[in-house]
Amino acid sequence: MNILFVIISLFLLLTSSTVSASDFNFDTGLALKSDLADKATITSMHTYNDRVIAVGVHGIILTSNDMGLTWIQAEQVPFTNTLTDVQCVSDSQCWAVGHDLTILHSVDGGKNWVIQYNDIDFDAPFLSIHMIDYLNGITVGAFGTSMTTNDGGENWLPTVVTDDAYEPHLNSVYSSYKMKSENGINLMFVAGEIGQVHISNDQGKNWNMVDTEYFGSLWGGISVDQNRKLLLGMAGKILYLKFNDDTLNEFSLDTLFAGIKNSLTDIKRLNNGKYIISGNGGVIAILDLENETTETCIRGDRLSNTSVIEISDDKYLLSGEKGFRIHSMRECRSNFEDKNSISKDMWMKSEFQYEEWVPYDWQ
Repeated sequence: MNILFVIISLFLLLTSSTVSASDFNFDTGLALKSDLADKATITSMHTYNDRVIAVGVHGIILTSNDMGLTWIQAEQVPFTNTLTDVQCVSDSQCWAVGHDLTILHSVDGGKNWVIQYNDIDFDAPFLSIHMIDYLNGITVGAFGTSMTTNDGGENWLPTVVTDDAYEPHLNSVYSSYKMKSENGINLMFVAGEIGQVHISNDQGKNWNMVDTEYFGSLWGGISVDQNRKLLLGMAGKILYLKFNDDTLNEFSLDTLFAGIKNSLTDIKRLNNGKYIISGNGGVIAILDLENETTETCIRGDRLSNTSVIEISDDKYLLSGEKGFRIHSMRECRSNFEDKNSISKDMWMKSEFQYEEWVPYDWQ
């Protein structure tokens, strides 16, 4: 069984039991409505300007205008299953995806939603969506499923990211303003099972695959510059991908280790140039490429984190099991080093340990 479904299943089992049965809109087809919706399992967060939008189990969609201090639940969502990803391209236009190959759309900033596409007979989820603008976008998911739109979602049509007979799950799709094609278009990436990374230089029309020869799942990544990428994997794996030139025909690969074996779920670039990574089992790590160090905190709550957003210096918004929480790396270190503290926070700092670079040619 793919670890992604194991993780989602665990989240469902661990979702806060404080939600009352009366909160479920039985037989209406509408999402759960509850004052405790922000305590349920949240699977993804997205920021547009200063607004945060988040999705989770039972069709829950929440927005915050104060970086997570307070949350407002969407008024009407015609979906009752788990949502997995969300993105806004303007103050009004937003999309969310989830199980039953469902795509939702909002034209009022996430207050009300309609179904643009779903397939209730296909018992698997879309896992990630990336809208280039309000017309063009792509969503990917389980068993190699992928669909695109060029009319704002009026029509979603099947496309092929991978023709691998194994039908690997496609876990994350995103583009990079730091890595561009020869004609200046932002490159688009898909991270998936069996270490596969797919690259498109024409906004998702055609794809090439980078076979990293890593056999675990990759959950996502981020571009460092025109030639370097970081990719997140199972068991604490961080793949450091370095292309040898702008043609992206040859690359070298290294594996970084954050000192833990937890799967890593999200990565963001911080204002200070470092990178913050969230993970299962309470993991939060800061990756410093310049000084080649990793600072890792395992939070005392041990709650799995699905995504992370920087609020300010050393203040981060986390989402995942039991909703949202605010995190500080300095507080975690202080709790760990204070022998009189009853906190169960754990903290460590380590230097990179590089393996030998291995060249590949994927053409």
